[in-house]
Parts: sequence; C-alpha cells; structure tokens
Amino acid sequence: MEMTLKIENLTTGYRSGKKSGVVLQQKINAILKTGQLVCVLGPNGAGKSTLLKTIAGFHAPLSGEIYFGDHPLNTLSLKKLSRLASVVLTERFSDLYLTAFDVVRMGRFPYVSFFGRMKKEDMVLINQTMDKLGVGSLKEKLFYNLSDGERQKVLIARALVQDTPFLFLDEPVAFIDSPGRIEIMEILSELAHRLGKAVLMTTHDMETGLRYADILWLMQRGKPLLAGIPEDMVLQGNVGEYFQRSGLHFDVGKGRFRAESKSLRNLGIVFVKNGGHESAWLTNAMERKGFTVVQEESTPEQGIFVEYKNGSFRLYQNAKPMGEVQRIAAVLEKIEAWGNGTQVGK
Repeated sequence: MEMTLKIENLTTGYRSGKKSGVVLQQKINAILKTGQLVCVLGPNGAGKSTLLKTIAGFHAPLSGEIYFGDHPLNTLSLKKLSRLASVVLTERFSDLYLTAFDVVRMGRFPYVSFFGRMKKEDMVLINQTMDKLGVGSLKEKLFYNLSDGERQKVLIARALVQDTPFLFLDEPVAFIDSPGRIEIMEILSELAHRLGKAVLMTTHDMETGLRYADILWLMQRGKPLLAGIPEDMVLQGNVGEYFQRSGLHFDVGKGRFRAESKSLRNLGIVFVKNGGHESAWLTNAMERKGFTVVQEESTPEQGIFVEYKNGSFRLYQNAKPMGEVQRIAAVLEKIEAWGNGTQVGK
C-alpha cells in the first residue's frame, strides 16, 4: 500500500536564546512517496541534516506541518512513529561492548514485549536480514571495531528489521570508499524499488545523488527547496546554481564541476574519435591537462587527431599519421611535445 509523507510550509532550524530561533530553511513544501529513493542534495551547511532530523521527529519544526499519511507528526506517539520510520544517523555509539548483532537487534524493540523479550520470529528476521546485507559473519564482532562500510550495513540492517515504510539516512555514504559507496547505494535502491520503501537520504556527494536518486531535493541557505528528477535539475541549471562557488563552473554535459582556472588554461583543441572506454579515459586525461576535446568521426584536415584502434592509440597531425602508442601517458607526452610551448590545434 502506497504511503505519503507531506511537508507543508515547514521552517527548520534550532532554538537559541532568540525567541524566534535560528532559521536554516523556510517554507519547505515537498512530498515523499513509498517506492522512491530521494536524495537531499546540497553543500555543507545547507541544513540537510536538520531537515531530516525534523522530519524524523528529533527536532521540533520552527513552524509548518509534517504529515505521515493523514496524521500530523506532532500527534504521533513514539511507539507509532517507530513503526512508521526508521532512522540511520551519523552519530557514533558510545557503548564499546555492543556487538553487530546487538545493534541490529535494537531495531525490533518497537515490537517486543513489555519485558523486552523477543520471539523466535524476531531472531529469524534479524539473522536473515544480516545475511542478506552481507554482515552475517560479523554478528559477534564489536560494532566499534567494524570498518565504516561494515558499520553502515549493520545500521541499515537495524533499520530494516524495524520494518517501517519510511527509511531516513543522514549521509550514509560519507567516509566510505567508492566500491563500498556503490554497495550501499545499490542496497538502498533495492529497498525503494523492490521492497517499496520510501528512502530519504542526505548527501553532499553530487555524483551519488545524480546517479541514484529518483527525486532530488536541492537545498541551499537562502534559497527555496527545489524538487525534481536529477536530469531536469541538471538541464534547467538548478544543480549548478545551488552549488555555485567562485572559481568553479558546472559542466552540464559531464554532470560535474570544473575549476575556472583549468578552463582558462586552454592549451588548444585535440580531436578524439569517439568509441569505447579508451577514448573516454583519453578525453578525461586531455581535459585534465587543459586541452579542449572535440569528438570527431574522421581525420580532420587540420589539427591533432587521436583514435584508438586494435590496441593502440593512433595519432595524426594535419591528417598525416604521426605514429601510435599503447598508453595514454605516451599520447600526452607526444601532443605536449608537438605544442612546444604554443597552443596545439590553433
């Protein structure tokens, strides 16, 4: 059954000595549905974590309403809320003696008896969930001693055994290496798309948000929250605008920021024949050096042209073959030598 979380005219922040409190975001209106993976994307200090903690009931909103279905958040008991939403935060456990199994078992507390006794079915669910997330072998290990990636999987397992339609995660892939980041995001994607959960996660990792989110919630201090699919956000200029910093510009074609200094240091044009991983990585290397790369299917009459064929990079200058090499480093060396201090291709 589809469930919806609705945010209406929400103002987030925190209380201080001032009567009105310190405001981070104002007039937030957004909807989160089960079956969606939503990334709250924004630079550090935008108020992402505060928004998530407000939605989860840890912080009181300064104004506005949050609805789980037809029920306002402020009318839900702790027990009722714990059966609607599970939360994975970045805070560390202070207990040094909890095992991974102990941590996951906490997720069943909303369902246990008054005396905290678990049924056989609870234990089966815990074991099955840990095995499914690949942390079954860590049951007896101290949570404190696990790697960041292992801890995150254990915390997600705890959230899963809580068995809620909504799952909120604060920076779940921060401080995790690239393979581990992909593993975590694939798990979250499966939870949303196969198990039908509403997954809401904060991140300042643009690549993660653009690659995995069904919907982006873009945040920036002093700007309204914007919601939409990543592709529209990129093409409409919203991502570039909300992450804009002096000396950087957003490359819409590649979905990433580049330093203006690198763009200004244009060493000239190099033509590259499109096709395959080799051409893509050659383009990456050329642009890093400061060349402008233009995709070309045939050898141009003027300029430097490179194609990858039969295991080698073949180089041409003004349509004349100039040799072939096996490595991209050698391509760079040759082109830089030809430039001899002048701009190539001009």
